[in-house]
Amino acid sequence: MSQYLSETRDIILIYLQKEFPDFKIQEEDEQESYCFRLNKDTTSYFVRVMFNAIESNEFDALTAQLERLAVADTMRGLGDFPVVVTECGCMFGSP
Repeated sequence: MSQYLSETRDIILIYLQKEFPDFKIQEEDEQESYCFRLNKDTTSYFVRVMFNAIESNEFDALTAQLERLAVADTMRGLGDFPVVVTECGCMFGSP
């Protein structure tokens, strides 16, 4: 994994840990996206962030982008439905 992809992955992971502090977060291997499955008791979420949806690999800029796209709120709102983050925003999709 390139340095850029690794740094970006870490920023997304930090964002998810902040938004879902008590959840176990597992990364799933994917070729064109960052995929994370979050679990706590009987609650689970899945998010796929497409590589082409990311505008920056700087912490503040990427965190602001994830907040602007309301990624965590969308995940909470959709519950068990997988959330896919694209360059157009969040939508539900397949894991």
